[in-house]
Amino acid sequence: MTKQHERIAIVVVTYNRKSVLKRCLLSILAQSRLPDLVIVVDNASTDGTEDLLRKEFPDHPLLSYLNLGSNLGGAGGFHYGAKLAVQKGADWICLMDDDCVATEECLEKLVGGVENTKNVYSPIILSIEDKKSVLWGIKTAVNSGNLEVTTLPFNGFLIHRDSLKTIGFPKKNFFIYGDDTEYNMRAKAKGKKVIMVTKSVMYHPYKNRVKGLKIHKMFLNKLWTYYKLRNAIIIYKRYKYVSINQILMFLFSLLFYILTLNLHFINLWLEGFKDGLKNRIYVRDF
Repeated sequence: MTKQHERIAIVVVTYNRKSVLKRCLLSILAQSRLPDLVIVVDNASTDGTEDLLRKEFPDHPLLSYLNLGSNLGGAGGFHYGAKLAVQKGADWICLMDDDCVATEECLEKLVGGVENTKNVYSPIILSIEDKKSVLWGIKTAVNSGNLEVTTLPFNGFLIHRDSLKTIGFPKKNFFIYGDDTEYNMRAKAKGKKVIMVTKSVMYHPYKNRVKGLKIHKMFLNKLWTYYKLRNAIIIYKRYKYVSINQILMFLFSLLFYILTLNLHFINLWLEGFKDGLKNRIYVRDF
């Protein structure tokens, strides 16, 4: 259980998604237990995100805005956002994507589910489409108690500032894909447990649906092709963690590039593979 006087900061990272960001912030500001600070970290959006915040949330006492000046990815956003939260005196830092929607009692029940401040915590994540499907392949249900899991995404990911000192901040040069997995593995390596608080509920788009998913669009995404593969290899080399689904997806993507004779993406795939093996972590210029 968190202490009554402890300050909680929510860090939301966004990039050119002002409509879902607004939805996310409205859910945060309607919490039964309000956070003490909400930091919106903007990866230099060009869709009018900053104007939206000024118009929809003028001078809101809880909101703080940080424009990074360039796109540093989700990893860079969480790295600098968490640092700013600590600088502003937060005791607990909650990391959240901009497409999350928190139920009204999400934060209250999340902090109420804290049993040991040394561990990291997360709500149960349900599909925003049907409000009942549990995401990320975890077999559990709402209100089924605290559950120790292998890894959880930055969708309401709650960590104490003292644990941040031990684990460190998210690795900014991961840029995107796998930065949350790497952080989970690093936390475990430091003796922390990753706990899902199933009485705390967060909604998130169900991106893992196979039905209706246009696989070729994902395969022809430069960021996915390079960072997803590179970061997964780095995580495996450091922590011996990888999923069978990831391996199959990487192999299928390479087969797709070969069959379509897409030399550019074949080279990009090979670059990601090579940089992963060589442990080269940097933000690539596309």
